[in-house]
Amino acid sequence: MVQDDKKRQDVTTYEINNKKYTVITKCVENVQNTNKLYDVICKYAISQL
Repeated sequence: MVQDDKKRQDVTTYEINNKKYTVITKCVENVQNTNKLYDVICKYAISQL
């Protein structure tokens, strides 16, 4: 199952104002509560600003 997760991972590097940011996205299946997932992602993004 770990191998399946690696296949569904995408790594992208962005450069903004001479700083490099690496974004790792993964496919999530069977999410039980999308609102909670959305809140976690938003809080993480705000903490990184």
